Amino acid sequence: MRKNDTTKISISAVCLLAALLALPAAAAAQAGSVAVGDGPGSVAFDGSNVWVTNQFSNSVSKLSSAGAVLGTYAVGKNPTGVAFDGTNVWVANSADDNVMKLTTGGAVLGTYAVGAGPESVLPAGSNIWVANGKGNSVTKLSSAGVVLGTYAVGRRPVGLATDGAHIYVTNNKSNTVTKLSAEGVVLGTFPVGDGPYGIASDGTFIWVSNFFSRNVMKLSSLGTVLGTYPVGDGAAGVAVAGGYVWVANNGSDTVTQLSSTGAVLGTYPVGKDPLGVASAGGSVWVANSGSNSVSKH
Repeated sequence: MRKNDTTKISISAVCLLAALLALPAAAAAQAGSVAVGDGPGSVAFDGSNVWVTNQFSNSVSKLSSAGAVLGTYAVGKNPTGVAFDGTNVWVANSADDNVMKLTTGGAVLGTYAVGAGPESVLPAGSNIWVANGKGNSVTKLSSAGVVLGTYAVGRRPVGLATDGAHIYVTNNKSNTVTKLSAEGVVLGTFPVGDGPYGIASDGTFIWVSNFFSRNVMKLSSLGTVLGTYPVGDGAAGVAVAGGYVWVANNGSDTVTQLSSTGAVLGTYPVGKDPLGVASAGGSVWVANSGSNSVSKH
């Protein structure tokens, strides 16, 4: 994908933080595809089922771990990020500047205003964090939807991750990652590659995908770059599952599997324009924004 195409992508791949389950490398060759709504971008796991945001259908799809579509539920305009907090499902509606809280049955429990252009959502402890892509900020909410604070970060924050104690944000147009305390204090801003997009924590290290650099970086919690590893074109969503790192390559229509040391273990075809990737039910799921499907490995 060309660099000037970045503004066409408003679906965050991050929020991608679900129950992390081991996946044998041999299983990656067995892929299936499930049709969902228009423009799927983010994936989450609620412990039983898989949730997918359909940006251009203004809906989320709920799938069984076997891939059966169990329901499609209307949300706000241009839903991008989705996450599960242990009880409820949260959806970021980028064109409505809000997030919604849903039951696992799809009922809307509340709609809460955040910053401009929310792209991803992350449960951390008892709070919910939202990256406001157009607001150059992150918003912290209570589980009841009360805004506890809004904090400035870099330009176009899109991805969120936590190591259990801190919040990490990819600033797509600043080529940096911001580290915040649980109270929203900025603890550091670290240079990374060109167009950082997805971000995930393995509990010790932080993994960042750089869209235009076609690579993924491994960082210490202090922001030191410990390694840079080539993947495909348009490195987007990143997830850590059972000791493996998975990266969706938006421009290559593939997903790359790496070891925890950064060694490429395989690159596998998926649908068109993959964005989000997550571990769910012992498999890895990839949202294919250009083919309106989710691939299961």
